[in-house]
Amino acid sequence: MTESQQDILTGEEESYLDQFSDVRRPRQKASDREVATAYLSFGSVWDAAKVLGMVGQSVHERVLKLGVAKPMNVWTAEEIEQVRALYESGFKSGDGQLKALSKKINRTVSFISRKARELGLSSLNRKCDDSLCDKFSEQSKRYIKEKGHPRGALGMKHSEETKATLSEKSRERWKNFSDEQIAEIKIKAGKTAVKNGTWARPRHKTTWKQAWREIGGKRNYYRSRWEANYARYLDWLKCAGEIIEWEHEPDTFWFEGVKRGTVSYLPDFKVIEKNGSTVYHEVKGWMDDRSKTKLKRMKKYHPDVQLIVIDSKAYKALAKKIGGMIDGWE
Repeated sequence: MTESQQDILTGEEESYLDQFSDVRRPRQKASDREVATAYLSFGSVWDAAKVLGMVGQSVHERVLKLGVAKPMNVWTAEEIEQVRALYESGFKSGDGQLKALSKKINRTVSFISRKARELGLSSLNRKCDDSLCDKFSEQSKRYIKEKGHPRGALGMKHSEETKATLSEKSRERWKNFSDEQIAEIKIKAGKTAVKNGTWARPRHKTTWKQAWREIGGKRNYYRSRWEANYARYLDWLKCAGEIIEWEHEPDTFWFEGVKRGTVSYLPDFKVIEKNGSTVYHEVKGWMDDRSKTKLKRMKKYHPDVQLIVIDSKAYKALAKKIGGMIDGWE
């Protein structure tokens, strides 16, 4: 120890050190007194280890054995009350309140979070809010892009043998599910897809001109030219004061309890009439078996929903009557 480091110690601590031997035993890099002095001077096993030429773990073991380890990170009643007040206020991750408390009480965010879990104010099993999930997702993607997969598995593929094994296990697993469980799984997966915006995916190499279009100041993905034209017609009605509002595919109706086949229905348009009532419109150029099943189940599971189907005959009559009056009609 240098004189400047020893000056850090109080007189009481100097007297306390007299009880420790200044003799280095065989294979020791520092005596008990040197270890105790370095630790009391710096308050950190890592800083003491640097001075003594030792590793932090060794210093930690020695100070524990000597009984000189200082109580670390002791929480005061006032600090605990501030943590409790923050978590009980229902703050959201990313709004800066946790970081502000971290600076105020001079403790790391992770240390505060750990204390909150000890107090029963938080849980590792809690539902992650969307903003935090998005943040973690972006961080993971950026890390893998810059440094590669942490387990070196980026770009690796299963062998045909492994694929066959996984496939067989999957089939065996599904055999054990009841019809009710399968229906529940399908509806849950569907609702997740709706939430993520992947429920109705674009289909490629089709002939009905699906594409993104901006109609009435709203940018939507229309799955056919007919669907886009009908949106123009609804916007024309809105401008003429014939309807209050229209939306493209805003609501999905679920057929709870259905065990086989289609479990939901996503109408093309939601229309708010002048009297305030809600009506759903579906542009259907042809009626296949799947579409017929959806309409039948809509009547059964959602009998109060008013649905208008614009079939091929109705659409062509509409196009002939007013198609030339609406800008952008395809």
